[in-house]
Amino acid sequence: VKHLNISRAARELYISQPALSKQISLLEAELGVTLFDRSRHSLKLTRAGEVLLSETNELFRKQETLLERVRAAGNLSENTLHICHMPGSLNYKISDTLADFQESCPQINLQLVGSSPSKIFSDLLNNQIDAGIILSATTNCPEPLKMDTLHEAQLYLAVPGRHPYASRKEISFHDISNQTLLYLSEHEAPAQHALLPYFLHGNNRQQSNQIQYLPNMETVVSLVRANIGISFIARDYCAASLENITLIPIPDAEPINLCLVYHPKQISEQMKSLKQFLMKI
Repeated sequence: VKHLNISRAARELYISQPALSKQISLLEAELGVTLFDRSRHSLKLTRAGEVLLSETNELFRKQETLLERVRAAGNLSENTLHICHMPGSLNYKISDTLADFQESCPQINLQLVGSSPSKIFSDLLNNQIDAGIILSATTNCPEPLKMDTLHEAQLYLAVPGRHPYASRKEISFHDISNQTLLYLSEHEAPAQHALLPYFLHGNNRQQSNQIQYLPNMETVVSLVRANIGISFIARDYCAASLENITLIPIPDAEPINLCLVYHPKQISEQMKSLKQFLMKI
């Protein structure tokens, strides 16, 4: 595929041209499809060849990821803690607390990796990580995992300063109508999406609102500031500047919880030490 020429490909592979042609023919026979359209002067991938190429590249990428994870697991000491966190969960004092923990316990190596709540739950159940840090609108998690709340944050409606809602002291889901609601993708903000059913249930005029999905919180805040739409924001977990934006409390919204998730039967002494630090937040 790189050369679209049997002779040049054979030279790079250090095999003869007939040997390479035979291997291609054997592969086509095994798959029962034609991979190349052949002319006297050139080769061209068929549709089947394009699909095979795409799938093969994906397999190679997964192979590299697999090898990296296996090698990393083999090189880790018993004093390494694997902590996965979802987007936004490190914005509230967590980073400083982890830095304090690392300074207090330099013998423990912290490995922090971004992830999604579903992946965190799965990895905990499969004993792949030591703990997860997530944002959630509930405190429910799969058994036998345990979830401890580190902090509760109120949900606000973020509007530009000149918006008709800006003068309100508080607002209910029922009052939000004829608006463009700016949401992050579900992967970036599952806690925000978990509130969507509450909003739709509480708003009997939800059909007059439009929802627009955006890639990151900075974009959401910028568009709110530009009066393109409004958004639900838990201020404590928002790293973006909220200058010139009015935050209106939503009393009928569930709080957004910052939670530590772990497997109580697989918690190590190192993890117990970290848990004590985090519970002081």
